[in-house]
Formats: sequence, structure tokens, C-alpha cells
Amino acid sequence: MTFRRFLAAALCVAASPTLADRIEIQPRTDHVTIFPQGATIRWQVDLADAPQGRHELILPGLPQGMDPSALRIEAEGATIGSVALQTGRPHPGTAAESPAITDARDRLRAARDALIDFEHTIARHRADADSWRERAGIVRDMMRGDTRVGADQLQANADQAGQMIADYLARASDAGREAALMESGREPLERDIRQAEEALAAVLNDTAHETLVVTVEKTSDDARLSLSGFTRQASWAPDYDLRLERDSGRIAMQRGLVITQSSGIDWQDVALTLSTARPSGQVAPTEVPGWMPSIVDPATLMRNQGAAAPAVAGAVAESYIASDAAQDSPVAAKAVLANIGMTVAYDYPGPVTIRDGADANRLRLDDKLLEAEVLAEAAPRFDDTAFVVAETTNSLDEPILPGPATLYLDGAMIGQTMLELTAPGDDLDLAFGPIDGITAELRVPEDEQGERGLIRRSNAQGLTETLILRNLTGEDWPLRVVDRVPVSRQSDLTVDWSADPQPSETDPDGRRGILYWQDLLAAGDSREITLTTQMRWPEGKELRR
Repeated sequence: MTFRRFLAAALCVAASPTLADRIEIQPRTDHVTIFPQGATIRWQVDLADAPQGRHELILPGLPQGMDPSALRIEAEGATIGSVALQTGRPHPGTAAESPAITDARDRLRAARDALIDFEHTIARHRADADSWRERAGIVRDMMRGDTRVGADQLQANADQAGQMIADYLARASDAGREAALMESGREPLERDIRQAEEALAAVLNDTAHETLVVTVEKTSDDARLSLSGFTRQASWAPDYDLRLERDSGRIAMQRGLVITQSSGIDWQDVALTLSTARPSGQVAPTEVPGWMPSIVDPATLMRNQGAAAPAVAGAVAESYIASDAAQDSPVAAKAVLANIGMTVAYDYPGPVTIRDGADANRLRLDDKLLEAEVLAEAAPRFDDTAFVVAETTNSLDEPILPGPATLYLDGAMIGQTMLELTAPGDDLDLAFGPIDGITAELRVPEDEQGERGLIRRSNAQGLTETLILRNLTGEDWPLRVVDRVPVSRQSDLTVDWSADPQPSETDPDGRRGILYWQDLLAAGDSREITLTTQMRWPEGKELRR
């Protein structure tokens, strides 16, 4: 039942002048299905403690931003009446603020009061300093304006006034010094205010959830509600450890899951399902518009454009055609695998806790074994060493999903790679790092006159190259050498090539012009392959590589 049908269902329940009571119940998250982007969350609401009859249920703590049209509700032992999804304000009759918010507000108020008291004390010191300076000024002015002082008393009065001025200025200095020394205590108080503001904002964010208000008629003692909704603030991706043991020719694949969620609520001890479905992605093929090209007379276009240049006329014609077309266009010991249609889902064993906004969680999914053929592969034209390559097949009953993989060779970590989507039965080739003891070299030999192996004429080009491989390791290696020859896509460009020895495979997997030489390279041995190519074309034309 969609949210709109929730509201319509209220018309089917007779209105009552007053409700029996209003009950606030925190829904319990019990199951989460995570997609590559988004998640479906299911909550349970137990009505066992509520008496039978009509009730208005206040269900707080749902994630913000939930799509009302994706909200679902089912009832056992109760009949659903009206439903309202509230955001941003509490329902009448519920507590305005939680104790956590009240405590955070009290902490912020205390921090601000402490700063007010601090500034009041500094202001008192500064006022004292101004007062003593003002007294010194008054004494100075009185001495300057008092003409009744006799000559015999002038010295004594001046000394007395001077002492008073010095005393007042000293007290002003002391008060100013106290105010200046106190300024160093301002920063900690301001920091306390910032921290209290951040703590309050965090609590408000934690409690800024949506509230569902449901009118129900309880008809059974064991009544309960089941809610589900969709949030986009979650995702999962596969993560792999691939461990190749050359002696056994096996790849141990340890599969893991990396999960993130910022739904606004913690998922505490929930049952977890990982699905490969993409509910937030494209669900239908793109409609292909009709293609209706038209032709025009270039001379007419040129006249209309004031004898424009041919290039400009061509651009105008292309624009005209494009315009016409546009107008016509309209993770633990083992997860249980469950195929739902064309979707793969993993039921994770055991309860899982994933906190809101926390770092990515990695959960172990399972372990698989793949049989592989291990060999050394070298491309002397580009690399100066050979690499370990394991050729295997996806022998699982499910696809290998794309994701990052950490590679281990005989127990040692050697690097990382990205796996592509591999369907069951498809080939999977994995590289496990360089073999420093097998060197690769491309050499162009010189002829008797000291000229290099490249021969050019106005309508021909010949090239002789040598591929040299050396096994400096202490063991034999099955070796595959990979190189290329030019491929002509024009009838008047002729390409001939020869190789000594002949390649064991040409155009593998439909890759035209690619050559394989595959054989055993014993410890201490070397291998040379001579490759000659000839290209010819008509006079007056140029070869572009």
C-alpha cells in the first residue's frame, strides 16, 4: 500500500469524536536490504501492551528524506486507519524536547553565562582604571585652578596633590593590568561555547527524524505493525582478496563487502541482505527516436548565405539535418545466495550493527577457490620483464561482481587491481606482478653496412626486429610472448610478415594483428624471435602509422 493509499484508507474508517488514547512507540529496525545505491529498511512495531480498541500511534525516529510513495505498512491483528508522515515538528501531545536536547541546551547556556561573567569582570577592572585616572585628572585640575593657596603652602600642597595623582594613576594601572591579564582566559570560554553549539547541533540532527502517525483499531492481543521505506543514503560494494599459490595452481578468493550508510539512524543488530538490484537506476531501455535525414542543394544554401564558403555551407547543411532530426525525436562465515529473478542477493548470517555516518564497514562474505593455469607473460615491445599471469574461469554459480581486489602471490602482497563483471563460465585473467628474473628486450639488428633494420622507400617500408627473452631464475617457466604486426584496412595497402619461429597463435580472442608464442623457458635459457614486416602502397600516397 502506497502512502497516498494510506491517506485514502482513512475514508474507510468511521471517524470517532475522541480517540481512546495516543501511544508513542519507537519502531525497531529489524531488517535492511542494501543495494549498490540505496537501502530498504524494515521496522517492527509491537502492540502487545496496548489495549484493544482505537489508538493513535506516534512512531518517531524514521530517517529524514524518505520517499512517502515508497513507504509500506502492514498490520497483523489490527486495522489501519489514517496515516500521516510528519517532518520538522513534534506531534501535539508528545514531548517538545528529549532529555538529550535539554542537557545540550543547558550546557550551551552555562558556557555562554560563563563568558558573560568573564566579560563583566574585565569591564569592572577597566571601569576601575578609568575611575582612578579620572580622579587623578580632577586633582590636577583643582591644583591648577586654586588661586587661594599662599606661597608658604604651595610646596606642601603640591607635594600632597602630586602624591594623590601618583597613587590614583598607580591604581588605574593595576586595574588595567588585571583586565589585560584576564584576556588570556577568553579563548577557552569561547571554545567551550563552540563545542556546546556543535554538541547541540549534533543532538538536534540525531533527533531531526520523521514521525509517522497511524490510526489503528487493535483487534488481537498479539497485534503488530510492519513498516518499510527506502532511503538513498546507503550503499555497498564488493571487495576481494585474491591469493595465488603457484605450486597448487589455485586462487583463494576471499570476498568481502564494504558498506556505508548515513540514513540518520543506527542499524543495531539487524538482519542484513545485500542485493545487486539498482532501484535508483535506469529501469527501462532508452526509446530510440526515428532518424529522418534530408538533403538540400548546396548551391541554394550558398546563395541564401550570400555565397558562403563551401565549408560553411557544409556546416549549415549538417545543422539543418540535425535540426530536423531533433524535431522528430521524442559478510561472516558464509552468506546465503538467493537468486531473485535476474538479481543476486546475499543474506548475511547473523545480526549486524552499522552506525549512521560512521566510516565504511567491511564485512567478510565467504571464501571461494578457483583453479588456474599459471604462466609468465612478456611483451618485449613495451616491458623489460615478464609478469605472472593466472588464467582461470569463473566456476561459481553466480557472477563475480566488479570491485577492487588486493593481490597476494605465495603469501606476499604484490598490489591491487579492479575486477570486471564476470559471468559464470566466463574466462578471467589475472596478473600477479613482475618476475624480475625473466628479462625482455626488443632489438633492431644492423645489416652489414651498419644500417638499422628499418628500410624505407617512397611506397614501401620493411622492418626486422628481434624479441629476446632470458630466464635468469632458478626454475622453469611456461612462457607466453606477446607482440603485434600491422593490419591493413585498405585494399591498396599490402602487409606481409614472417616470424622465426612461427607464433603458436594469431589473432587471439579476435584481436587482429596480435601474436602469441607459448613454450617452456627453462632455467638459465634464452629465447629469440625474429619478426619481419613489409608494407607497400601506391606511389604518390603516404603511410600514416
